[in-house]
Amino acid sequence: MVNIKILFIVIFIFVSKQAYTAQSISIIRDAEIEFFLHKVIQTIIDKKVKNNIYYPRLILNDQYNAFVTGSNKVYINTGLIKKSKSISEIQGVFAHEIGHLALNHHSSRSINNKSLSNYGKFASIVGIALSASGKLDANSAIGLIVGSQDLATKSSLQFSRIQEQQADRFAFDIMLKKKIPFDGLERLLLNLSDNEELNENSFTGYYRSHPFSKQRLDQLKKYKSRMKYTTNETQNILINNNKISLEYIKNKINSYNSEPDKILKNKESNNKILLNYSRVIAYYKAGKYDLARKYLNTLENMYKNYPYFFELSGDIYFKNGNFEKAITEYKKAIETVNEQFTPSIDLIKFSLVKSYIQTNKKKYLNNSIIILEQLLQNNPKWSYLWRLLAKSSNKVNRIGISYIALAEEALIKKNFIKAKKYVDLANDDPSIPKPYKLRGADILARIKIKK
Repeated sequence: MVNIKILFIVIFIFVSKQAYTAQSISIIRDAEIEFFLHKVIQTIIDKKVKNNIYYPRLILNDQYNAFVTGSNKVYINTGLIKKSKSISEIQGVFAHEIGHLALNHHSSRSINNKSLSNYGKFASIVGIALSASGKLDANSAIGLIVGSQDLATKSSLQFSRIQEQQADRFAFDIMLKKKIPFDGLERLLLNLSDNEELNENSFTGYYRSHPFSKQRLDQLKKYKSRMKYTTNETQNILINNNKISLEYIKNKINSYNSEPDKILKNKESNNKILLNYSRVIAYYKAGKYDLARKYLNTLENMYKNYPYFFELSGDIYFKNGNFEKAITEYKKAIETVNEQFTPSIDLIKFSLVKSYIQTNKKKYLNNSIIILEQLLQNNPKWSYLWRLLAKSSNKVNRIGISYIALAEEALIKKNFIKAKKYVDLANDDPSIPKPYKLRGADILARIKIKK
């Protein structure tokens, strides 16, 4: 997936101090996929769950795996999505992972959590993103992870067998209460149990972090027997009254990770929506924007007021250099997302900001400053946002703001000398707004503490 919303962040993390072997993790950021997974998560949330907002993060990896960190982020591999036969299977996996967080299992893993805090010392972080301008842009990707300690490897939070059983029971209770059928999760456990001794590569990751046994499957069957009502597996998630299936999401993941020629060879499909979406992505990746728009128009007639088609339309216009039309489409996308799922919205706003800046028009540049200030409230460690704020502010002669933004970026990158230099330059601007002057003082205070 290689548009501006699909940002690949490759993080090389030393698994242990002794081994010094690097492991790479590629995170995909996509507004549509994250919102879909968010909707899936919301189907299993109830009062038992302390935090009702859990942020899904998609990892580009064909292994069947999911894991959590000590935060409210749930990481899921593309392999798990691609191998899942139903949404209920993913619901079961999410319920299990959230169970670990709800039961405070992460707090009992103090040694591993401590090791996570050391990732900043041992991690070499390389961000790679294909920007809407078509150029490789590393800076935009790097700040998408708030501190390297936030991301855990499969070995970072390994739970005891007892904790795994507790998370199972938590998941089964939730599913029983929410009337989520056990069929999908049962298929998963049967598959994993049958292949456990074979140690198939595609499932190796899940074995390591989620020990399975026949007892766990037996436990599930006991819960299933308590379900005294008929349930049907959820086939679709509604987004603006448009039915989005698991196959739809699989199709998007596969299309962005396949060569355009391979996608276009598929001439026939029973599902015209999936076929047309694949063609849009293929032509978009190939730089054939007129053809991409042709098939996108067909999709827009099938799905009414679907925000992520507006978003894709904006991407196409952006890549074609029509920034004002891109702005119009991104605004439509933001306006038609009925639920304020912040990360999903923020990714679209990020694209909107880049379009504003590309116009070099004062009114748009001022708008970009307003939106960037909003984005930074939710993403204060996203260094590239500070870089864009500096750029926008400088273009409209708001020099003090520009220098403070550069100081924040330098502070995130632990360049304290440069951060102090920029604060000093900002203070030379008599017109610097008071909030930014106070922020400058705060930066200097943080530098002293860190030293």
